[in-house]
Amino acid sequence: MNKKNKYITVLDFEHGSVFRYEVGICDYQEYLSNKGHNLSNCEWMIHKNPEIYTQTKEGDVVITN
Repeated sequence: MNKKNKYITVLDFEHGSVFRYEVGICDYQEYLSNKGHNLSNCEWMIHKNPEIYTQTKEGDVVITN
């Protein structure tokens, strides 16, 4: 990881939601815990690209920033 900002996308099963945060270099697990996520009940990933791809029921792909 370099010093540029990254994004963390969290699939939080307790909240039933997906969250995205823009972060710098940090202790990512501590950061997510401080945001209220239970790390034993969520999946998360760090990535450089802020875009999120969503597929609709009709099969169309929507890109959001």
